[in-house]
Order: sequence, then structure tokens, then C-alpha cells
Amino acid sequence: MRGMERCCKRPRSRGAPRPRRVIVGLWMSGALGQDIIDGIHDWLRESGADWRVRFADSGSLFASSLSWMLREGVLDGVVSFYHEPTLLDALRRAGIPIVLLGERPVDSPPASPLPPLMARVELDLAAVAGAAAEHLLSRTGFRSAGYVESHFDHGWSRHRGDAVEREFRRRGFRFSRFLHYGAPSPRDAENGPDFDGLARWLRALEKPAAVVAGNDATGVDVIHVCDAAGIAVPRDVAVLGMDDNPVHCLHCQPPLSSVHFDGRCAGALCAAALSGMMEPHGASGPARGATLRYDVSAIVQRASTGAVSTAGALVQKALDFIDANACSGISLADVVRHLGVSRSLATQRFGELHGTSILDTIHARRVAEAKRLLRSSGKPLDDIASACGFRGGPDCLRRVFRAATGMTPAQWRDRTR
Repeated sequence: MRGMERCCKRPRSRGAPRPRRVIVGLWMSGALGQDIIDGIHDWLRESGADWRVRFADSGSLFASSLSWMLREGVLDGVVSFYHEPTLLDALRRAGIPIVLLGERPVDSPPASPLPPLMARVELDLAAVAGAAAEHLLSRTGFRSAGYVESHFDHGWSRHRGDAVEREFRRRGFRFSRFLHYGAPSPRDAENGPDFDGLARWLRALEKPAAVVAGNDATGVDVIHVCDAAGIAVPRDVAVLGMDDNPVHCLHCQPPLSSVHFDGRCAGALCAAALSGMMEPHGASGPARGATLRYDVSAIVQRASTGAVSTAGALVQKALDFIDANACSGISLADVVRHLGVSRSLATQRFGELHGTSILDTIHARRVAEAKRLLRSSGKPLDDIASACGFRGGPDCLRRVFRAATGMTPAQWRDRTR
């Protein structure tokens, strides 16, 4: 510790800016935590910022490291999944900026304004639920859908379930949920997961059924219980996990499909927001007190959700093409030409399975990219319109953006900052 103190406090040449010392508290056992770290480093490389970053992968390690850095006066900023009130109070008193990572229910009221030296980066649960539903429903033929909450839940699993249930019910599906432990709170669940209850719940689902699990560990539990109960996966029950942790997804039979969150985007947003609070006169970025969101980078297809139907394969091919090329200025005709079918068949199948039109999907992808640029850069609207594929320029961007969000790009940028 004394050696670290001497290293941190060594004299620097006159006029040279000292590096910023930052601690990041998050779980690094899964893909999300590792991707967030990569996203932070991506941002540091691109921005040229000089940070000394300490990573803590448990609540106890984070608390002890943060307390020591505060006492020694070698802390400039914090990014954390851990929201322990005592530590947050200590940071506020010391004037240390912090970015909080987390998840909030999709139907929660607008968040109260944050203090000037605090920002949030949150998972967009509505977007996650939409991506999960699109992946499963591209397989077609399901008669029911359900969600299994994690027995490790501390609120996040219920929030994910609320979003998934809302999305499937919006699409007209019969939906049920299973609490994977036998008590109202995980702190009261002394006997672990309720495997017998899960088997009964799975047997009662109208088959074939689409099941989303709160995380990958829970998804593996669902697959194992199906196997013991004689329920075929994916023929009778298709199973989709969340987090895309290969330790879980690749070591079960069949391998588990999963939602891969865009952790690199989350890490970059955290770094940009923290920099904006530590360096208020530096490069443009999210303003103090911002709430920023990230969503899904991919649905990783494995055997647990089965083969795509012919119609579903057509829609998935269209979605992949749109995702890769929407910001290059493609049109409906380009998508139809890529599919190699008639325009009427392409639009009919897309509308039946995706629930919206091809053109609306192109616009949604462009608006999503516009939001990312608006919240993470100071680029003018002309440049953003061009980068997002709006051939009609900023006027086209404003029209499509307002139709999608109810706000102009400028209003949205001001609100998110």
C-alpha cells in the first residue's frame, strides 16, 4: 500500500496534466462486465484521455478499494454497479463524480433529476424485450410464452420479466411467469431453486412454448429440468437466456441461445459521461446528470431456440441486411432485391412476423444510430443525418425522428444531456 502511495503521489513535470484515477466496480465473470471494460478502453484510446483505472469485481473489494483511494486522495471518478448508500454519500461529500450502472422497470416514472456529479447508464429493457420476442417469433408456431425469474434476483430479474411480459402480451400471446425460488424475496429463499415447481410449470405450458430466462444460469436450469421431465428442447419449449455467458451457454445440451447486451456501448457511455463530469471544459460529451441507455448488440443463436422457419428465415435475412446497411442509405427496393423475392411477399411476411413494415424498421435503425450520435458526440445535425443514411438531409432526419420520439433531434439531445 505504501508503495502504491509513493507511485500515485510521485512528482510530475511542471505543466503536465496528471492522469485521472478512476475505480470501476462491476461483475466481470460474464460477457457484460468484460464488454464494459473493453468499451471503456475503446473510449480511452479514441479520446486520448490519460486515466489510471482500477477494476473491482466484488462489492467488498470495491468498497475497500474506494475507501482507501478516498482516504489517500487518489480518486477522481467512479463507475459502479454497486449502489451502496454509505459509499454514495461519501462520494457526494468528497465531490467525486460517479456513473451508476443499472436497470430500471420500463413503466417506472421519470427519474428525478440527478445531482450534478452523478450520471446513470442503464440497460434499455424495452429494447431487450423487443429483440428477444423478434428472435423467438421468427421461429413461428408458438402457442404460449413465459418467463422464468432468476433465483439470484435482486430486482433486475423481475424488471426484465416485466418488459418481456409486456412485449409478448402486446403481440397477443398467452403469457405466464415462474418464480424460480419458493419465497417472496431471494433473501428468504433458503432452499435454492424450486426445480419441482419449475417442472410443473413447464409441463403446464401450452406447447410449443417460447420461454425467456432472466439470465443464462436460469436458462440452463430450464434446459436441465426439461430434459428430466421429458420435454423436448426446442421442439416443445424453445429457451432463450440473457447475458450470453459462454460458461453457461456452451456447456449444456442443447447449447443455450442468449441475448448479448451491448456492453461496449455501455462502457463507452460510462467513460464519456464520467469524463464530462471530471473535465467539464474538455471534449464534448454527455452533460452532468445525464441518464444514458444501451441495449442489444446481438441475439446469439444456438440450438435451444431451434431452426428458423422458412418465413422466419426470410425476415431474419431482411433484418440482418437492414442492421448492416440502414445507415448506408438503403431503400425498401434494396431490401427486396437482397431477399430475391417479390415485393409483395417480402412486405407480407415481414409484417406478419415482425409486426411492422420494412421501411419503418429501416427508419428505426437510423433513429437508433442518430440517438447514439446525439448523446455521445457534439456533431452537427448535417453530419448526423449523413452518417445515419438520411439522404434527404437534416430535414428528413427531423421528420423521421419526431415521428419516432415526439421530439426534434435538438430537443432529444437537450433532454438526454
